[in-house]
Amino acid sequence: MDLRIAIVPVGKMDPSEVEAVAVRIAKILNKAVTLRQTTPVPKAGDDPARGQHVAGPFLAELRGQLQRLPVAKTVGVVAAPDPAGVPAAAATADVANATLFVTDVDLYKPNTDGVFGDIDAAAHVAVISVRRLREAFYKRKVDPVKARSRMVKLALYVLGRARGLPECSDRACALFTTASLPDIDMKPEKYCASCWRRMTT
Repeated sequence: MDLRIAIVPVGKMDPSEVEAVAVRIAKILNKAVTLRQTTPVPKAGDDPARGQHVAGPFLAELRGQLQRLPVAKTVGVVAAPDPAGVPAAAATADVANATLFVTDVDLYKPNTDGVFGDIDAAAHVAVISVRRLREAFYKRKVDPVKARSRMVKLALYVLGRARGLPECSDRACALFTTASLPDIDMKPEKYCASCWRRMTT
């Protein structure tokens, strides 16, 4: 099955920031990436006492909204229009087999202070939070370039896992374990040759 990726901004995420990440992912995978309309922050998982959301219910509610979200645009390698006159983006809009939601809401799972995101491999969806990818979270000097790179690497990781790929033992692969910020920083913005083949075919 051909790889079809959709990315959805959630809440106050800047759509242009998400689009920039989508463009890089499209270039890395040599595949078109569909951007869907921004969706509001779900109420599911809201924990006002902690100022966070529980990742599992948060992702589950987003997954339920997906089919109602119209396509905003397609970036990257775009196929030719269908001979019947249906644009390629419209023809494939509802058949993404890996969907990524991107939010600035801080997420956590039970027994953790916070997490970078969550994955539902059975449904082929994932969510990442940029909150802990930004230097400002750690009271350090803002570094947009570093934050953008972290977003791309984390997106590649969760998209691979959402497609059912296991973690990779190669430290030079985006699917190498992602348990901490240093894990993300040390990885390249690419898959190893084996994972790239499995991801894109």
